Amino acid sequence: MHILILHGIEGHAGIHWQGWLKKELENNKHTVYMPELPDSNHPKRFEWLHAINQEMKNVPLSKLIIVAHSLSVASALDFIEQADAKVLGLISVSGFCEDYGAELNSYFMKEKDIQFSEVNKHLANAHVLFGDNDPYVPQETLTSLGEWLGVQPEIIKEGGHLNTDSGFSTFPRLLEIIEEHSN
Repeated sequence: MHILILHGIEGHAGIHWQGWLKKELENNKHTVYMPELPDSNHPKRFEWLHAINQEMKNVPLSKLIIVAHSLSVASALDFIEQADAKVLGLISVSGFCEDYGAELNSYFMKEKDIQFSEVNKHLANAHVLFGDNDPYVPQETLTSLGEWLGVQPEIIKEGGHLNTDSGFSTFPRLLEIIEEHSN
């Protein structure tokens, strides 16, 4: 199994639970990719997509699960949308797919609309997880991603933004979801 782990805005590879997840997955004999996405303090959407395309150039998409946090979920969706084969899975962690008016990332979301008809054609499985008290992203914005993907979100009580500040330096549930798809 191939796992791509993507950090969000103002993040970096290995932050929050991501370094822990990479180590656990490698211990379980998975191939893990965790790129440093360019200019994470003020990213450009097409640069993030280009970085993901470069990282995934020779990876069989039918054996790929993408785990994306926050803003990088939009880039994961962009990647899946233009994929030439079906991607095995996407796990959205506090992710969103629409502009909700936050100055920090509104410009990024306005760069491109996500074509969910294409995403859903190229995606075999999706999981949407978010906290019931996310301090950054409104609940209705988090919920709408599940609606677009046709899945019931998994809402984590007192989960916040599912990052280190919310107590998530490890995240065993993500490992469980990935292992369910590797059997």
